[in-house]
Amino acid sequence: MRVHPFVVRLLQSVLRISAALVGVLAVLACGVLVMTTMPLHSYRGALPALTPQESALADRLRAHVSTVAQQEHNLRNPAALEAVATYLERQLALMGYAVERQEYTVAGKPVRNLQAILPSRTAPGQRTVVVGAHYDSAHHTPGANDNATGTAAVLELARSLRDMGDASADIMFVLYTNEEPPYFKTPLMGSQVHAKALAAQKTRVIAMLSLETMGYYSDVAGSQKYPWPLSLLYPSEGNFIAFVGATGDLGLVRTVVRSFRSHTSFPSEGIAAPRFIPGVDYSDHAAYIDAGYPALMVTDTAPYRYPHYHSSQDTLDKVDFERLARVVSGVERVVTELARQAP
Repeated sequence: MRVHPFVVRLLQSVLRISAALVGVLAVLACGVLVMTTMPLHSYRGALPALTPQESALADRLRAHVSTVAQQEHNLRNPAALEAVATYLERQLALMGYAVERQEYTVAGKPVRNLQAILPSRTAPGQRTVVVGAHYDSAHHTPGANDNATGTAAVLELARSLRDMGDASADIMFVLYTNEEPPYFKTPLMGSQVHAKALAAQKTRVIAMLSLETMGYYSDVAGSQKYPWPLSLLYPSEGNFIAFVGATGDLGLVRTVVRSFRSHTSFPSEGIAAPRFIPGVDYSDHAAYIDAGYPALMVTDTAPYRYPHYHSSQDTLDKVDFERLARVVSGVERVVTELARQAP
């Protein structure tokens, strides 16, 4: 049987297009695997009993969150925002830190970031690890999980790392104002002000960890949501802590995940994805990425898991302080390893 030349050409075109599509899909699949495949394995199984140190840490975290999240605290309620800032300054000072204020004015009202530095004993001022969290709440919410949990975690990391000793990099603890709308991703966002100042001073930041909404966990199947198609690759239970960075920070994300998994018996996931995927840059690490610094977010994934996100129900009782303590203990060891890396 003779096949018409037109049919032959049509079939050849279809095969070429099919091969091209297969090639494109293969490249996309490889790209997805690169940005989602992390070192070691996430912890599975029952969580071990809390150590006495972790139990005490959970109590301190609860006390901080209880104080910070008494009411909405932002520039809609400036007195409450000032009360939180004053509390944070006092806590850091009680630990022996010299607290620096980075003050600026928004709509005629004074606001400030707070900074405390643990200098390297061997090479102060040469390299810096930034550990930060925003302390303001969104509108109409006391912000217990978002972000009193991250704020409390910064305080307790500052406490536990105070006498770490032989770090080769400074550790800079920063508490930011004005992360929430209407200032998010604007020049008036506290972390934007801070990151730009570091860049202007030519500070060499080797890693920035933004601690963002860290205290809500669920073992129920379906409790964790994702932007498509990530649900095909990650667990449906919202019982893990996530380390999230942009594609350019894949190396940092993998380093941090490897460190956390190597010594922390707690579920963890990591991703380094394009910033157009919703959620990838939804925190203060975005300001440092914009400034050219390696940065990532440590989070319970906030709106992809937490049903009370940016609502009046974001209250103390929603936070799982035992799991938060486990995570903060793991992050302490991560920061220690980052600060001890050889130059």
